Amino acid sequence: MLMEKKINTELLYKIAKRTAIIAAAFAAIISILLIANYLQTKSLDPLHSAALQQLMSQLQQNPNDAALKEQIRALDLLARKAYFTTQWQLRSGGFLLFASVLVILISLKFISSLHPQLPDFSRDKARDSWEQKLLARRMIIYSGLGIVVIAFVLGLSAQNQLKDHVVKASFPSMNELHKQWPTFRGPGGLGIADAKQAPTSWNGKTGESIKWKAATLLPGRNSPIIWDKKIFLSGADEKSQAVYCYDADSGDMLWNTELNDIPGHPAEAPDVTRETGFAAPTMAADGERLFVIFATGDLACLDFDGKRLWAKNIGVPDNHYGHSSSLVTYKDVLLVQYDTNEGRHLFGFRSTTGEQVYATPRDDVEISWASPILVNTGPRMETILNSNPFVISYDPASGQELWRLNCMDGEVGPSLAYADGFVYAVNEYARLAAIKLQGTPHIAWEYEDDLAEASSPTVFNGLLFMASSYGMLTCFDATSGEVQWSHEFSKGFYSSPIVAAGNVYLIDHGGMTHVFKADSQFTAIADNPLGEKSDAIPAFMHGRIYIRGEKNLYCIGK
Repeated sequence: MLMEKKINTELLYKIAKRTAIIAAAFAAIISILLIANYLQTKSLDPLHSAALQQLMSQLQQNPNDAALKEQIRALDLLARKAYFTTQWQLRSGGFLLFASVLVILISLKFISSLHPQLPDFSRDKARDSWEQKLLARRMIIYSGLGIVVIAFVLGLSAQNQLKDHVVKASFPSMNELHKQWPTFRGPGGLGIADAKQAPTSWNGKTGESIKWKAATLLPGRNSPIIWDKKIFLSGADEKSQAVYCYDADSGDMLWNTELNDIPGHPAEAPDVTRETGFAAPTMAADGERLFVIFATGDLACLDFDGKRLWAKNIGVPDNHYGHSSSLVTYKDVLLVQYDTNEGRHLFGFRSTTGEQVYATPRDDVEISWASPILVNTGPRMETILNSNPFVISYDPASGQELWRLNCMDGEVGPSLAYADGFVYAVNEYARLAAIKLQGTPHIAWEYEDDLAEASSPTVFNGLLFMASSYGMLTCFDATSGEVQWSHEFSKGFYSSPIVAAGNVYLIDHGGMTHVFKADSQFTAIADNPLGEKSDAIPAFMHGRIYIRGEKNLYCIGK
């Protein structure tokens, strides 16, 4: 029995010893590879290579060289692939190194439990031999541990250096966003401008109060977004798609970036209606980056100088009007409402890299052409979507659903409004529903006449403004739903009412901007012709108004 126990102990000892040796050899190999990775990263910077810098210098001298642009894009793509490969190697190597060291420690502990006895020191030679072996083993162990520690430190250093090169991201606060015009219908998509003053009278035909007018090259139904003194628009047709940047003071086009070579771009353009076109969604900006999406499913990110940072195709949107939902950003996440016949999703993409953060399915709703709003409801930030049959709220950081309410019908086009704990949803042939969020979200009041088809409602100072596609404008008490007044115009509205400096601005199908008081009584201020048709949303900054017409971008103001 004793002999059998001794044999088992010796067998376990040999297994533990071999395991420790193999793990130690594996740890040594991983350590050497991590150190080599660090040395390679130090000597070869894949994202700031001399070749790439030389090509960029050549492009500055020849900005219209298409072949040179293609070389730069190809080299930039290889550099970014090298970056992500290196990141994967560092993460994987670190995990493997940690695991192998853990195996070594467990094996050594197990070995010591099998042979706890001390050596026999009855003879001096045995004592000397044992001390020499102990010293040698300690030196081997300490040397190995030194290599492991160096590998860990250098690996982390290389990873941080790469992060510094690639992801230097800062994100504006909500207060900073409210000083810009970064998305569809302004900050948060709510139709409220942080403007102390704005022009109320102009005439695009005669040039009265028109500071400048600039051509828009390619067609687009999207509205301008603005960051500081730069204005951004997108345009597209069956053959081309691009982003434009204008100087807010002069109207000069600062740059024009074509986006026709995005990986996955469809060989044939999808079918879209004239009312939607190929560039209906309004872009988004976060202070450092611009985001654009087209009817082809091409999604791209550019910097403020027009350089493409990343681009991908997220699938050609199969729907019968074309894609129109505008983009929204929340911190480092780009939110994309993407509804097609093949599936409905709320996507979250990492704004710095384009990496998909989440893809929340929305298959229990019909296709919606509305755009998300981003609001602080008090306890949290929410992005809320209007669709048939549900209005649904999501956590913008994770894509997790927060709540939903069954209250809509039909082909949903208008986006939502929000104020003081109420969400307002509307669609033609359905209803206008005021959803109170206190407690369990529920309908506080509803209205079923003169409903909006595409125009989104706006709430300001306790008043809700809603415009219909056939020209009826209605003002409500936002809390009770009581109608304050109604006014009928000669032309209908797809554009949405925007409140600025205490007035409401609303563009009809003919390009006429109606200005009236944001008050419980209808008080007209002015009717201002643009000189061409427009269904866009006016943008307010610098004490001016910027309006996109069918062919031109207008700056109104002194």
